[in-house]
Amino acid sequence: MRKVVVSKGLQGALLAAYTALLLGATLVVEGRPGVRTNLVPFDDVARIAQQAGRSGFLNARALLAVAGLLGNLALFAAWGFLAWKLVDGRDRPRLRTHLEVAFLGLVLSVGIETVQFFLPTRAADVNDVFWNTVGAIVGAVAAHLHASIELDWA
Repeated sequence: MRKVVVSKGLQGALLAAYTALLLGATLVVEGRPGVRTNLVPFDDVARIAQQAGRSGFLNARALLAVAGLLGNLALFAAWGFLAWKLVDGRDRPRLRTHLEVAFLGLVLSVGIETVQFFLPTRAADVNDVFWNTVGAIVGAVAAHLHASIELDWA
C-alpha cells in the first residue's frame, strides 16, 4: 500500500480554496429579493417540527428546511475537516486543535452572516451560525478520527 502525504502547504491551499468557494457560494451567489433576517434561535427546528406535525416529514417545506440545515452542516464539516488537518501537529494538544477549529468556524460563520445582513438579496440567520459551527466541529472530529489519508489504487 502506498501512503500519500499531503504537505502543510497543500493543506493550506486546499483550505484557502475551499474557504473562497464557501464565501462565493454564500455571499456572491444572488438570492431572491425581499428575504428576511432571522434572529430567533432554533426557529428552523421549530418550523421543521411544525411542518412535520401538519403533514409529515415528507412534505416539500419540511424537506427543504431539513436540506438547508444539512447543507449548512455539510459545507462547514468539509471546512472543519480541512482546518483541523492544517492546524493539527504532532506535539499539539488535540483539545486545543478542536477548540481553535470550532472558534474559527464560528468566526467565519458570523462574518458571513454579518455580510449577508447588509446584502439586499441575502438573509442573515442566527441558526446558520449555530449549524455552521456544529458542522465545523463535526468535520474536526472526523479529521481527528481519520488519523492519516491513505489511497489504495490496487
